[in-house]
Amino acid sequence: MDTVILSWQSHTLTTAGLLAGVILLLLGWLLGWLLARSSRTSAAAAKVKSQERSASDDAFMRGISHLMADHTDQAIEEFTKAVTLNSDTVETYVVLGNLFRQKGEIERAVRIRQSIIARPNLDQKSHLQAVYDLGLDYKKGGLFNRAAEAFDEVLSKDSHHVEAARQTATLYEEMRDWEAAFEARKRLDRLTKSDSRPVLAHYKTERGKELMASGQLERAEDSFGQAISVYKNCLDAYLHLGDLELARGRARRALGVWKKAVKLSPQFAHLVINRVNSAEEELGAKAADGFYAEIDPETAEVPTLMSLAQHYNQHNETEKALEILDKAVKRAPHLLDVHRMRGQVLIKDGDRGRALEAYGELLSEIEGDWARYQCGQCGFVSHQLTWKCPRCHQWDSMLPRAR
Repeated sequence: MDTVILSWQSHTLTTAGLLAGVILLLLGWLLGWLLARSSRTSAAAAKVKSQERSASDDAFMRGISHLMADHTDQAIEEFTKAVTLNSDTVETYVVLGNLFRQKGEIERAVRIRQSIIARPNLDQKSHLQAVYDLGLDYKKGGLFNRAAEAFDEVLSKDSHHVEAARQTATLYEEMRDWEAAFEARKRLDRLTKSDSRPVLAHYKTERGKELMASGQLERAEDSFGQAISVYKNCLDAYLHLGDLELARGRARRALGVWKKAVKLSPQFAHLVINRVNSAEEELGAKAADGFYAEIDPETAEVPTLMSLAQHYNQHNETEKALEILDKAVKRAPHLLDVHRMRGQVLIKDGDRGRALEAYGELLSEIEGDWARYQCGQCGFVSHQLTWKCPRCHQWDSMLPRAR
């Protein structure tokens, strides 16, 4: 009986061991199958990823081709495909954001920069570039305060970032925040080892004009004085300092400042003549006449001759006015304003014969122009004087036209 029991137990153990072996075998096979499947899946995924990356690279290259051909819309389409196929490449997002900014699609450009900045593993250089680009986007969109914040963030992390410093300076200038522009321009000068004293003086002068307009005359005087201290040849500062002296009832001092302005920039003497002409009552006839006598018509610029002629015409010194205008016509026959003024003086004087002759000369120059000033930097012409060229944005480049 014991033998039968032992035999049965042995048989049971053998069966259990066999079952365990089968289970282990099945588990091993299952594990191997899973590993093989995983390997095949990984290989397939890698293959798909490789194909996507290849397609992304192709789209990127097509985008570059369109960009070089100035086909902006097609370039945007290809770069969008590239980032859809491979979202890991920061460079493609950067180019796409720049294109959106170029087209004026500021919201889309901003979203792209923000998506780059939000990446957790982005290196510091790429992060700063994205913040800088975000500032350019905001600036293009007219969001100046946000642009300033972006550029300030760049400079706080990289105080030697020249382009951020340059953008900050021009940004505050556009915002007409003259004090901030002054400090930003000084920082740019330190970084680039440049000398922007003429521009810095204009900033102080512009601030002085604002203070003067709001009735803060003492602060305005201080600002004009700072402008001259920064750059002693700042004509605009002298002109408005003279205006300020006149506004404070100090006519004699005003005339003294204006005379300095004429000596400083004789080609702009007409700006002073117009002021003296308007302030003759405060200055007194004797002082005003003495000033006019110091202007030499033989060496004066055409705008100066016209202002002198206007003064003498207003005081009924017609022949003197016409004599000066004749010089101006000979010097600048193309300038229609000179012909018009001479004709008006002749008509006022009742000399219709000479007036008709003058208008005949005007008709022969009808293809001339009215522009009195021209930018020495880019050639822009204008009838009105601005200290900063509207086209190339250079300060002090607008000069009276020589011919």
